[in-house]
Amino acid sequence: MISIECSKIKELQIELAAYLSEKLPAVPVVRTNDIVLDPLIESQVNVEDARVYVKTFLTRHSIDNDFLVNVNGDKIQIATVSERKLQKQGSESNLLTCPHCGMVTPYKEELDVHVKIHYIFSGY
Repeated sequence: MISIECSKIKELQIELAAYLSEKLPAVPVVRTNDIVLDPLIESQVNVEDARVYVKTFLTRHSIDNDFLVNVNGDKIQIATVSERKLQKQGSESNLLTCPHCGMVTPYKEELDVHVKIHYIFSGY
């Protein structure tokens, strides 16, 4: 399994995992500071292909000049070259998510009623 150390791009870790899931025949497992690529049945993920896609992801976000992508065995490390801080694109939203089905709403009251409906229909 290939491990991608993401502590330097923590703000983009989830987005990188989604990008890699589209490009590679593997399931990315997001952990605290890294992403582990779990290959699908009978497919091998090449560490060099994963490195290229990580570099492409950084290029798409126009931050490829601020980071180096190094390979050490089955581990890919993303190292900073500059002191520029990453800024998450888009505004920070206060959306709430249903733990049962993933419905998203900005209103706590709506979420509370929605969650109660899950319990009514499940017989609890």
